[in-house]
Amino acid sequence: MKRLFLIFPLIATLMFVVSSCDSKDTQDTSLGDVVSVTYDATSQSFVVKYSKGSEKSYPAVIDNTVDPPTAGYALDDKTYLYAADATVSGNATISQDINIVTQFVYDGMSTYYYWADYITSKEPKLTDVDPENYFYKILHPTDTQKGWSWITDDVNGLLAGFEGESLSFGYDLSFTMIGNDVFAIIKYVYPNTPASKAGLQRLDWIGELNGQPITTVQRGGNTYISDQSINLLYGNNSVTFSTYKLSGDQIIPDKEVTITPDKSAKNPVLYDNIYTIGDKKIGYLFYTNYYDNYNYRLYEVFSQFKQSGVTDLVLDLRYNTGGSVSSAIYLASLIAPKAIIEDKSPFVVMDYNDLWNSLFDQWYKEAKPADKYKYDRKDYFGTFDSSKDKNPLDANLDLSKVYIIATGGSYSASELTLFCLEPYMDVVHIGGNTGGKYTASWTVHGYDDELGMPVYDEKKLSSSEKTQLKNWAMQPIVAMYADKDSKNFSNPGYLAPDHKLNEGFGYIDYWTPIGDTKDVLLGQALYLISGDADYLPVQPRSTRSMQTKDIMDSRDMAKPVIIDNVKLTADDFQKLRELRK
Repeated sequence: MKRLFLIFPLIATLMFVVSSCDSKDTQDTSLGDVVSVTYDATSQSFVVKYSKGSEKSYPAVIDNTVDPPTAGYALDDKTYLYAADATVSGNATISQDINIVTQFVYDGMSTYYYWADYITSKEPKLTDVDPENYFYKILHPTDTQKGWSWITDDVNGLLAGFEGESLSFGYDLSFTMIGNDVFAIIKYVYPNTPASKAGLQRLDWIGELNGQPITTVQRGGNTYISDQSINLLYGNNSVTFSTYKLSGDQIIPDKEVTITPDKSAKNPVLYDNIYTIGDKKIGYLFYTNYYDNYNYRLYEVFSQFKQSGVTDLVLDLRYNTGGSVSSAIYLASLIAPKAIIEDKSPFVVMDYNDLWNSLFDQWYKEAKPADKYKYDRKDYFGTFDSSKDKNPLDANLDLSKVYIIATGGSYSASELTLFCLEPYMDVVHIGGNTGGKYTASWTVHGYDDELGMPVYDEKKLSSSEKTQLKNWAMQPIVAMYADKDSKNFSNPGYLAPDHKLNEGFGYIDYWTPIGDTKDVLLGQALYLISGDADYLPVQPRSTRSMQTKDIMDSRDMAKPVIIDNVKLTADDFQKLRELRK
């Protein structure tokens, strides 16, 4: 269920709760017990069958603050009738207890959430039948505005996505509007994926999906790609794409391809190269996501850079929306001055909610030396999982300066890398203001500490309760990250460039293949390093007749830094929950 961004969501919610609990018709106990309930979308009413043979109709209260709208009716203070889609007739839900998943949302959020104190007064009611609707209803206003936290009923799919192993077509897209036509533009394609096998490549334009145009919606004054189109472009089913190519100032039809998503690997180390310009050997890495199961590829590339005598590095994060903190630590440990890595200097500090901060710091002081790492809110250069990764120090470039390409498409772990390296070395930021995700998150599961931070003791749950909870997980904001000096960039909320440039000078038809030295952003980096004016990007003199408008993709709104190296045990978290109570 997706949220609708309305002008007065609080008023609408209050009206829904008050009206649904203040119904004029109440259950007549002489009719017997409720046997079954159906919902009629035409009359917007519930039809209740009773054990003594009679039927009675009750008017539904429609909640239009969600999409699709829901229908509800409080039959009495212990029975609530509910239909998940008010536009469809069918069997309705009879709720006589607070939904266990909804209760999990409250218990988890009031414990782990960065704004936990904001949650404690929002305990669930009988009417909170839909866990997803309840989750988004109780979020802190800052979180609602930013779109950071989310919930899913597919925990395995969530975790697979963090490893680059989710079901997908294997591309990444941006969106633009020309006149009234909306196009998805392929930014890059992973090798050996369905998109690659279908012949799709960077700078292909997708104009229709199954013969229908891509559609948009308005939310909060911004234009977004509709959920219907997003579900086709990034969904789980086969889709037929009508593709186009640029020819001068014209967009001309190219071909139709039908592709089916799969779980093929998506290696985020998409492109690397070494450019020799004069006496400079410049390593270039185009990195798409911080997937910690691909740290070995970072090691391989940096080993090659080191063996080749690379003197300078350009790290291209222009489309990197982030990922795991452990990958950010690993990457930074390949770049930063060698002495910093050898000393295991602090790289990032996590600022949790007030209770967590105080407990972590207290327990750190009280812990035995061997256990202090469990309660340390700092993460350090040079730390890595030796069971699967090699020591980054062995491939470290020992640089004092790094050139990082970052734009409005660079979020979370990309920003963390740039920001947390700055206290130790000269970081030259080329591009634009970054996307602005200075928060961190971890997965919260009902009871399984293999899937996330547990909320309940599994031994105390019934088999029925575990069945209801097993597929659900939350990804709430639990911290803001900061550099070694505990400074963050929540104000202004983004990282500004040292050299402000737009890709292709703001024109898609001036984009180049990845790694092309004529690329505006890479060319600027090569010029700054070498001083060779042949690489200096030059703004084209000709004007463009094609007017485009960028369209927002709601999928980019929810990807904070993923804390994947939590050191506490399930018992530790249970202690924290008890203290929260």
